[in-house]
Amino acid sequence: MKVGRQVERWQSADGKHVLRLFRRDDHFYFVELSEMSEGGEIFWTTTRTSEEFRSLEIARKAALLQLPWLKGGVQQA
Repeated sequence: MKVGRQVERWQSADGKHVLRLFRRDDHFYFVELSEMSEGGEIFWTTTRTSEEFRSLEIARKAALLQLPWLKGGVQQA
């Protein structure tokens, strides 16, 4: 499990996905959380954790390539 300091947080327009960008030492990575439902209960689960990148900008670009919902309207949370 990676541990870092969150530097940005974005949520999908439908509220069902969250992107969290973290800084760890001199690298950056992102984690995607998605809303899931099972047995009538709703919860959040980690659906993707990226590799580490040299800059925040590179981490953002990688997230855009890997997470299609980022292109459909997001809001900074």
